[in-house]
Amino acid sequence: MNPITIAHVVAAILLIGPVTVATSMFPRLAVAARDGEAGTVGAARTMHAVSRTYGMISLLVPLLGVGVAFTNAAYFFRSGVVHASIAGSIIAWAILFFAIIPRQRVMLAGLGVAPDGEEADDPDLAKLRAKAAELDWAKAKSKLAMFSGIFAALWVIMAVAMFFI
Repeated sequence: MNPITIAHVVAAILLIGPVTVATSMFPRLAVAARDGEAGTVGAARTMHAVSRTYGMISLLVPLLGVGVAFTNAAYFFRSGVVHASIAGSIIAWAILFFAIIPRQRVMLAGLGVAPDGEEADDPDLAKLRAKAAELDWAKAKSKLAMFSGIFAALWVIMAVAMFFI
């Protein structure tokens, strides 16, 4: 196994794994924080930070995957599994960046906390708080859990698919 393949696999485990766990844990923690359970506000905020930060850094995984593909370009660029994995990755990151993280931000605003790295007087945060005021928490938790499940399922499918390359 070449070093680029090793880096690709290690990056996938160390970067995508934490994002998947964090997105799965956030909905329950946010609702528990809303209900006043001790320690859950900080935990929800941390899960959001992990989702956002590791989500961005995990973009290294497909970059390393392209490096792996160039080790045997004639084979990899004609492989349907590779094309399906690229499509699955794009869909997973779209779900993360356009469905999961924005919903997490609204729920955090509903808890009265600013996500890490955001100032409390940020005008964008005021908009989030306005959305959060109208939030149906049960429905928000269900939708966020659904998107988190789809996100996780896509990565499991792609991980299994990698064994068929």
